[in-house]
Amino acid sequence: MDRQDADGLPASEVGAWTEDKHERLRRYVDASHAARRGYNSRSYVDLYCGPGRSWISKTDEFIDGSPLVAFDSAAKHGDQFTEILIADARPDYLDAAETRLQARGANVRSFPGEAHTVVDNVVKAVDPHGLHLAFLDPYNLGSLPFSVIQKLASVKRMDLLIHVSAMDLKRDLHNYIQTDGPKDLDEFAPRWRENVNLKGRKDVVRHEIFEYWRSLIKQLGTSPSDCIEVVENSKSSDLYWLVFVARHQLAHKLWKAIANVSTQDRLFG
Repeated sequence: MDRQDADGLPASEVGAWTEDKHERLRRYVDASHAARRGYNSRSYVDLYCGPGRSWISKTDEFIDGSPLVAFDSAAKHGDQFTEILIADARPDYLDAAETRLQARGANVRSFPGEAHTVVDNVVKAVDPHGLHLAFLDPYNLGSLPFSVIQKLASVKRMDLLIHVSAMDLKRDLHNYIQTDGPKDLDEFAPRWRENVNLKGRKDVVRHEIFEYWRSLIKQLGTSPSDCIEVVENSKSSDLYWLVFVARHQLAHKLWKAIANVSTQDRLFG
């Protein structure tokens, strides 16, 4: 459910755990400020940007959304992103995020539409010689086709922070396994059925799907970090796994320094 914020623009409803996700984004943007300083072109890409402001259900507290979090964090050290590229499937959300970013002085380009329909134009828009960060925070696995990651990873210096819906994989696995079930996993991890033993325990199957997806990323010439962060709900159930992807060791070193590392046993036990 949406509400109107003090600025008269829409704000989306989120859970309290959203602040955990944003804190990792904030810390990485902060930690990588010195690296950004060496590049004239520094873009932040957010293909699921939302309206730029949200309210936490059950508390009525309003908080900044991911593009505003990234922009404000980068501003602290004087090496701001030279451009913010945002996209969202909802035009009203996209307009609200753009308006809020511009009000804070951001240089914004917006791309209306779902991530897989706009990613080609986004990739064309970024400077191939710059240093870029993409934040991917879809609601479910079906909204994160692997093609989106593949195309963003084709940019030489594109770090990615990806939120994988652990709850989606756990809750709907029994449906995904059915041959006539939803095709979300086919988009998320192409050919997963050919590479996962579906007769194993459910936790083992989830683990294999996740590891197969990570293996696909490695084939792109970039690397998903082994430092995987878990975002939980109030009942200590996994909601998201935060996966950091980058080509360069410095980026991985920075991520490792700010992430609360979770082991594979913790993720799938």
